[in-house]
Amino acid sequence: LLDDFVLPPPPAEPFFHSQHVIDEMGAVMADASKFFFSKEGAWKAQVNTNKFERLMDEKYGIFRPFIKEHPQVEEAIKDFQRKYSSGYFSPFRQKPGPIPKSTAVVILFMMQRGKIRWEILLLAAVFLLVGLQPWALVLIIIAIQSLMGVRKHQAIGKMKKTIPAVESYFEGCDTKEQKYKKLSEPVGTPGDSMLADLAKGDIDSSIFDTIIFGSGPSALYTGALLSRAGRKVLMLCPNDDASGCLTLDSTKSKIDAKYKQIPFDLQSSNISKYSQQIKFLVPALSTQTDLQGGVRFAQVGSEADNHAFEILEIPGVGPNGSNYLTCLTAGNIKEQLMDEAANYLGDGWPGADGSVGNSAVGAYISACEQINSTSNLFYASKIIPDSINNSRSQSSYGDCATRYVAGMLNQSFPLNTQTRSLVAALGMRAENILPNNTSLAAHVTHLTAATSGEGAYYPVGGPRALCHALANIIERNGGRVLTKVPVKELVFDKKSASPPPSPSDNTSTDAKDDEVPCPRCVGVQLEDGSSLKFAETDSSSDVDKPAVISTFGLIDTFIRMLPDDIRAKYKVPRGLPALSESRPVMKAVFLLNGGASDLNLGGADYFRLPNAAKAFDEVNQQTGEIKFGDIGWATERAEAGQASGEESKEDGLLDVTSQAAETDADSKRRRKQNVNYESGFSWLHIAFPSVKDPSFEERHGKVTTCVVTFEADDNFVSCFESKPKLYVVKQTVGDKSTVDRVLHRIKRDLFDLYPQLEDKVLHAEIPPVISRSLMHNPERYAAKGVRADTPYPGLFVGGSDLTVNGSFSAGIVGGWLAANAVAGYNYIDLLFLEKTITRDIEQFMEVPVLSEADEEDVAVPFTPPKMEDNYEAEETTTDQE
Repeated sequence: LLDDFVLPPPPAEPFFHSQHVIDEMGAVMADASKFFFSKEGAWKAQVNTNKFERLMDEKYGIFRPFIKEHPQVEEAIKDFQRKYSSGYFSPFRQKPGPIPKSTAVVILFMMQRGKIRWEILLLAAVFLLVGLQPWALVLIIIAIQSLMGVRKHQAIGKMKKTIPAVESYFEGCDTKEQKYKKLSEPVGTPGDSMLADLAKGDIDSSIFDTIIFGSGPSALYTGALLSRAGRKVLMLCPNDDASGCLTLDSTKSKIDAKYKQIPFDLQSSNISKYSQQIKFLVPALSTQTDLQGGVRFAQVGSEADNHAFEILEIPGVGPNGSNYLTCLTAGNIKEQLMDEAANYLGDGWPGADGSVGNSAVGAYISACEQINSTSNLFYASKIIPDSINNSRSQSSYGDCATRYVAGMLNQSFPLNTQTRSLVAALGMRAENILPNNTSLAAHVTHLTAATSGEGAYYPVGGPRALCHALANIIERNGGRVLTKVPVKELVFDKKSASPPPSPSDNTSTDAKDDEVPCPRCVGVQLEDGSSLKFAETDSSSDVDKPAVISTFGLIDTFIRMLPDDIRAKYKVPRGLPALSESRPVMKAVFLLNGGASDLNLGGADYFRLPNAAKAFDEVNQQTGEIKFGDIGWATERAEAGQASGEESKEDGLLDVTSQAAETDADSKRRRKQNVNYESGFSWLHIAFPSVKDPSFEERHGKVTTCVVTFEADDNFVSCFESKPKLYVVKQTVGDKSTVDRVLHRIKRDLFDLYPQLEDKVLHAEIPPVISRSLMHNPERYAAKGVRADTPYPGLFVGGSDLTVNGSFSAGIVGGWLAANAVAGYNYIDLLFLEKTITRDIEQFMEVPVLSEADEEDVAVPFTPPKMEDNYEAEETTTDQE
């Protein structure tokens, strides 16, 4: 055993290095032994024991018995304390991140280029660059979601948690005749007596806190939403009827008294994309017994004509340079247009399975649909602060808004001038403006509305029925709708403004505009010289302060209604001087003897579109390079820039070897600078509103209304190349001979297109010139000042200037934007919570008690026409084509 025993190796370093260390260790052990075992040190041990007991009581209190029985809990607590002191529970990482910061920057850049939502980008930056712990990131997200949930179910501004449902405007009308009689009354009440009382002193905000001036469905829709949001709305309409309809009684026409109360719809209230628009309208219309306030909408046209709603005539696109007619219908209009372009205009054929295939027209429409899908983000920016907009990525619709249509048309249809004109006509029917001057965004909006497949809808009872329902909401919530109240100018509280910048100041103009606050708008001055002005309020929140809303557009509001001294001292919205006013229009109204079936009339509107006339491209015979010609005949052109060209007369396709000269007449129209109405060629829109309303004949008998819209020529308006570009009505507009001469030309066009009407005219006249809003050029959509809010506190703008002109649906969206801005919805509500004034009204409004009876509670009872009764009328559309 001793032989196998091996001594362990000595330690590398001895534990005791010297005798001094050994002696020191011995002294320490001796002191410890004396402390614990000698009689003299016993008291010290007892003191330490008591101290430990006291510390345990102070530390754990009533939980000490539990800790004493479970010592592992104390160990866990001590472990937590050690980790906390070492930074283990810090919200920021103590060690390097999962990836280097340089790599994180690249990833964030790629996310930004991929248009990832900026809030997600921010959270990623906090995690990767700041070094936030994952659990801290989760807690932040939970806290934000909780706060947003509270905000989402919170009433904004003056809105109440419970919005009472009101009675319908036809409450108490039990029979059809009573409802018809109620509908025959103009919307609103004359404001003479009430205005006299209001003008005696300042208006108490407890009586009215919002003034809206304007007329038509858009203005009344804005007022109805704000009334539901808790505001007391005073609406001022310059006309006899707040619905915007014209009656022959108001024009003092010499006609049989039974015809004087027949309303003419001057605004052509066709509703496109009805499934979307009804979502906007329901919160403003809902009553105690019906979600739509009793208002119903009928689809334009009939099954016989596949619900045709528009007929477009495009000059030069047909065979041998003739005019081309196309009819827009409900259903699969996209497939119809692709087949039409392939059969008659030389376009590629669509796929047999209904796909786009080789159709350039189909591919173009599909691209426009994708662009238009992001339009809601662009128009939401009209009520979001610029600082937030600048941090957001631009939508594809926003990118297109500042581009011209002509560039996209030339790129999409480089060789086929006919299909180029066809899609140009689809995209700009409401205004006579050339593709060279048109914003691509407006073009996309109009084109996708025409090709949505839903067709067009029209309110049963006309716009007056819809406006009666909206006015009812305003008045049932404490507001008033007054008519015959023309507004002259805006009134401002000059005490609320800072002094204007001094001319000697060296700062830039833009800096001054941003720094100097403008005076608050506190009311309006009327044409008779009286003023309606809000009294001062103690509220510190802008959401609760009184507001003035103009639905007349930016030009009228800031050029014609803003006092000269205010405009000179302060400013107009940014970009307004670079904009242009659309050329005003005139309306020729015709009352026809006979119903729709008697006159063989369909509900489709007719448009003649010289702004989409076929282009004449030029080809360099040596290089083969194509120089694209301008689409359309110019209404006004600064210089003649279109040379004559040649084209194939049979199919309209570009021929690089032989070209026939453009006709002299067409060439002159392209170079034309003076604007005069020319029969057979000028821009024209013909509508038969009564034919679209299935209740009209039952209410008014065998008569038909016709409204012809045309541009006011140089006999009636003058153009001023100011900043912004303006049109001024001439004093000679009342000259009877001039008006009669234009009316004669309008009749010639009307009878050429609808020869059956020639001896059916009971009355015809042309009301005064009607101003329109901004031109649809890219400058309009690039201007930062085209917003619902304005530089002047308390002043807001609504209507189609915020969206696109010539569209009922766009006007409703413009009113919706203004209502959200006045009610105080911020960018968090709109971008993250999807919280808007209409959704809050749906959330807080009492649920209607729907009738259990089979009959609906409708405002305008009507009998739908039978198909065979209208068959001949709808055949007229095909005959005209």
